[in-house]
Amino acid sequence: MEGPPSKQKPRINDTGISTLHDPKEAIADIIFVHGLQGHPRKTWTCNSTAPNLENSNKTTRISPWGIRKLLSFKHKIGSEDGHEHRTHEVFWPLDLLPGDCSNARILTWGYDSKVSHYFSGPASQSNITAHAKNLLAALRICRLGSQQRSLIFVAHSLGGIIVKDVLRRAATDTEFDMKDIYASTEAILFLGTPHRGSGKAEIAEVLRKIVSVSGFDTTNQNIRSLQIDSTELELIHELFMRLYGQNDRHFKVLTFQEAKGVTGISYLKMNERVVEPFSSSLTGTEPTQTINANHMSMCRYPSRDDEGYRQVSGEIQILISNIQKRKEHDLLEMERNIANLKTGSPSQMTTASAASSLNDVERKCMALLTQNTQNVAEYKSSLPSRVEGTCQWILSNSQYRDWSLQNETCLLWISGYPGSGKTILSAYLLEYLSAGELSPGLRTTLCYFFCDEKIDTQRDGKAILRSIIHQLPVRRRLLIKYVKTAYDFHGPQFDRSFNELWRIFVAMAGDKRIGPISVIIDAIDECEERTRERFLRSIVELIDRSRSTGSSTPCIRFLITSRPFLGRVYTTNYLQIDQSQSHIEQDLRLVIQTKVDGIAKRTQCKPAARAYLENALYSKADRTFLWVMLVLHLLERSLLASQRDFMRIIDELPNNLTTTYERFLQGISTEYQTLATRLLHFLVGSSRPLTLDEMRILIAVQDHHRNVAEVEEDAQPNMRKTIEGVLGPLVRVWDSRIYLVHQSLKEFLHGLLTRTESPLSATYGIDPSKANLLLAKACVSYLLLEDFKDDLFSKDRSDTTGSPDSTLTIHDDVGSIEQTWDPFDLGEDNLFKDSEESEAEACVSITTQYLLFGYAARHWAEHFLSAGSISPPELQESVNLLSNGSSSIGLNWLRFYWHYAEMHMSCPRDFSSVVTASYFGHLSSLKFLLRKGISIESDIGAYSVYWASRMGHRDVVDLLLREEISPDKRIVDGQNALIAAVQFNRLDVVKRLLKDEGFIFERNEYRVNHAAMGGRTPLSIAACNGFVDVARQLLQHSQIQPDIADIGHWTPLFWSVAGKNLDMVRLLITDGRVSVIHADRSGRNTLSWAASAGELELVRYLMSLKDVRADEPDHKGRSALSWAAGNGHMETVAFLLRSGRVDQSRKDRDGRSALSWACAGGHHKVVKYWIQHDSHGIDEEDVDGWTPLAWALLNNAPQTVQILLDSGLLDVNKKDRSGRSALSFAAGYGYLDIVEILLKIKGIDVEGKDNEGRTPLSRATRHPEIVKKLQGLKQ
Repeated sequence: MEGPPSKQKPRINDTGISTLHDPKEAIADIIFVHGLQGHPRKTWTCNSTAPNLENSNKTTRISPWGIRKLLSFKHKIGSEDGHEHRTHEVFWPLDLLPGDCSNARILTWGYDSKVSHYFSGPASQSNITAHAKNLLAALRICRLGSQQRSLIFVAHSLGGIIVKDVLRRAATDTEFDMKDIYASTEAILFLGTPHRGSGKAEIAEVLRKIVSVSGFDTTNQNIRSLQIDSTELELIHELFMRLYGQNDRHFKVLTFQEAKGVTGISYLKMNERVVEPFSSSLTGTEPTQTINANHMSMCRYPSRDDEGYRQVSGEIQILISNIQKRKEHDLLEMERNIANLKTGSPSQMTTASAASSLNDVERKCMALLTQNTQNVAEYKSSLPSRVEGTCQWILSNSQYRDWSLQNETCLLWISGYPGSGKTILSAYLLEYLSAGELSPGLRTTLCYFFCDEKIDTQRDGKAILRSIIHQLPVRRRLLIKYVKTAYDFHGPQFDRSFNELWRIFVAMAGDKRIGPISVIIDAIDECEERTRERFLRSIVELIDRSRSTGSSTPCIRFLITSRPFLGRVYTTNYLQIDQSQSHIEQDLRLVIQTKVDGIAKRTQCKPAARAYLENALYSKADRTFLWVMLVLHLLERSLLASQRDFMRIIDELPNNLTTTYERFLQGISTEYQTLATRLLHFLVGSSRPLTLDEMRILIAVQDHHRNVAEVEEDAQPNMRKTIEGVLGPLVRVWDSRIYLVHQSLKEFLHGLLTRTESPLSATYGIDPSKANLLLAKACVSYLLLEDFKDDLFSKDRSDTTGSPDSTLTIHDDVGSIEQTWDPFDLGEDNLFKDSEESEAEACVSITTQYLLFGYAARHWAEHFLSAGSISPPELQESVNLLSNGSSSIGLNWLRFYWHYAEMHMSCPRDFSSVVTASYFGHLSSLKFLLRKGISIESDIGAYSVYWASRMGHRDVVDLLLREEISPDKRIVDGQNALIAAVQFNRLDVVKRLLKDEGFIFERNEYRVNHAAMGGRTPLSIAACNGFVDVARQLLQHSQIQPDIADIGHWTPLFWSVAGKNLDMVRLLITDGRVSVIHADRSGRNTLSWAASAGELELVRYLMSLKDVRADEPDHKGRSALSWAAGNGHMETVAFLLRSGRVDQSRKDRDGRSALSWACAGGHHKVVKYWIQHDSHGIDEEDVDGWTPLAWALLNNAPQTVQILLDSGLLDVNKKDRSGRSALSFAAGYGYLDIVEILLKIKGIDVEGKDNEGRTPLSRATRHPEIVKKLQGLKQ
């Protein structure tokens, strides 16, 4: 028998959480949850002097009479069980596990599960769900101060069902502390847990077996007496399985099954196991082990040598080891980041390094934010370098200085004409603000975004928000919680909603730990108008709110640049970059001087020639930086450098941007005009800046090429030299990416098409449709090459590193097969690799081998869509072939595309040409297929209309509906086409799907009311996401039922409150068909939830409604005021108290007041306001004898304790039911700050003894500093 060294045993209560092992730097919590008829100690305790039941070869026989006799012993709830270990008892979570998992905190949780209590004496009325709620609440309190610590559950029998219910509740809870329990769960070890019944028997049959082992009659009546409802258990299982089945599931499940049966029980057959394997297995595919014991003894082990202990503890040790490795890796990355920060600016810390400290789900959130957003740091690095000494005028500008000193949200708008240096100025401010040389009062968290109309992912208001939100956790790790909360609540689509993105951003900015934020957005005039307007209006509203009295808003300093005229609509704080201003002239002269110095050194021209050149440039520059840079390019290329040569060149120079661009185009040799035209079309039409290698292949690929090798034969060997030689200063190349010199060039080329009088129009004028057509043809031709007819993602190709696109050398002198074949290489790396990781590695490998594949796969479809009706029939045939996902050539590009575009979903393998065309909105392809006489089968049609609705292709949906395709089949997660359209805010599609009544005969309901998984209707989803226009459209439908509740009894109104969207709440309530007094499953109304979230505007509006019950308690007895106080929402508490419609003295079912909850949360501002408003109840006890002071003590809130004591209304020596005073608890907890506060109180009793005869000093033995304080006071 083994055990730890002799020391004081921890107190183990029959109910609640008891701590068995608590190291100082625990990296994980392990919590044991017993089952029916169990006990937090006895379930896990083995009597080693009894016959070794676990290792017996015979089936264990248990006397029903003996068990009944054992159960007759009554435990007093809350009393200490003594835990006096005699030599024959081994309580392995305490006696064995700490030695193997020393760096984990070990907990055991108990609840009243005695069967005897249901048949004699007062029966417990708690059921499984009630126990789950209690465990969840206990964990929340227990983990205060240790959130995000990994959590491992070990559950026996029905305890596993409780754990499942805990996780599904935590996952859907809106409060961070609750969600953290789910997010932190590393694994669940199920020991003999009955997950389900067989095909013929409900789970109640399994429950009867468990009860029968305890020696009780198992009639239906007695099963009902146990408060166990089979339907409810099935629901718990179903909801848990949704979590388990998620692609991004972060927790593991480990199953342990019993090997032996129990005899001597009338209900059980000979040698029958209590929980059969089919019932104890969650899916049949999770890791499963069998313990050589029966149901009762499978969780009791006499020593470390016991095989059962080795099995269970071994898995726990593996989990702890993995957590430790992750922690060490994160620490290493943190040290690297600190080193980077010491040697460079904060902006040098990469997203990858910052994300390394995130868990899997958090990394998923960060990845979702970046999938539709350009890497702004990379874009910033590609900008032309600033001439030293320029742009510094901004720092002394009075408007800028006022902006930089603001302590509330504000906006400075800087405008200037094209080429005036706005972007370079933005880059300089980023450099200055991130240099780390500001005084502490001026330091700020910096975010930025460069809008660029040429790049898809940089011209959308939502892209701005995604990028800013992504940057904030990189700078402040803890802010990821706001993103994760949105992900948990809305799913992977959270970043598609502007409202949700704005809410996340404001919540992050309001976090007290982050301080002022500076947001610089360059060239916002290049952003798409509709989302730009929403973004700017949101800024204006936030500024107005920050100026209003009594409103708490974050400090965000917005600085926006644009061309003239746009900014004056939004702000009066408008700074115009005027070319006549002296500082602009100085900067321009400095640029000219620096560049001319370079020319003079290169040409060794005379001083007089140099002076002439500088003065001539300045006189003709029209004070435009872009013009100067373009003209200097001509001068730098000149081989002649006399003053006369410079005079000739200067005289011929154009004097504005338009004529400068014309001059450059006219200078292109006739020999290269065709190539120049193609290059410009590709540069203007591309979805992002192309790399030199991509452009090399695009220019080369033709329809007649059969494979990549043939393309390479026609490709230019040095694309940089080619493109710079042909287009000269019209492009710039940075980091192997090609950029147009300026946005104005793109506008010039578009405008040139309509200037038919210009001789350049026919050659260089660019039609966007034609540019997209050229790109589509090149990309499609490339993807149809023979190289891609095989599966590029197959494991057989995973080690292939060479291709015709790459420069791998293949040697012919390969030895015998013995030299190249390793008989011990079993490929275990690939065998056990995560599928998502394998897919990512394959994508990287493919782009390395095939240089155009990445761009072509991700963008060919959008180019083909944008080309529109000008696509020739031969291209349509090629697209039809490429769109067939049942072939390797169609599936290769689709899997690649899907990995980046739909990363939260597995790539479908059944995309036919019809489905592909519907997904991408290729209406011409669908018409082409229909003209060919292709019949759209029912299932294919259902998938097609679903994906077309989801992606917002209204014309495609209309065509499919006219083909009599049903939009009502459930495709993904129980969603039909309407729900998909609503979820992604596709208003036009929603209107089309609501044209008819949409009666679904097989389900006897209307489409507008159809609920997906969880009972969520389209209106519910729109309400949650704040899609007001969509919700308005749904409400106009003749058959809408706007008050349908989901499985949690939440109506759309509840979801609108959860979405924190006041406009949506108003829309629903003014509709007149929704109930404002409806309560959800927990008894809470919408006001309760709004107050709990601290949404003051929502609370004000709801309180303005006469029917709202402001003081209505939920099932726990808590009111809106209690929730607001418990979560520390000061302004909401103050508003509710001032309203006069709430009872400040109301207590919940546990006897706790709102003040008690505020104290427990350490919300000292709320407590102070509360006491000033009304001090009644400040020293009242709850049902457990705990006062507000006790709750403040529990959670180590010294400020709150001080405020309570300062009131003078407390008896500081008051004792609880165990005889312990506030000082006794503070000393025992080790809370030095609170002990010091208490010792200053006059009359404090430092010698008082509790019911166990212990003084505060004896309670403080583990805390030397407190012992010293108490001893000093005694002396």
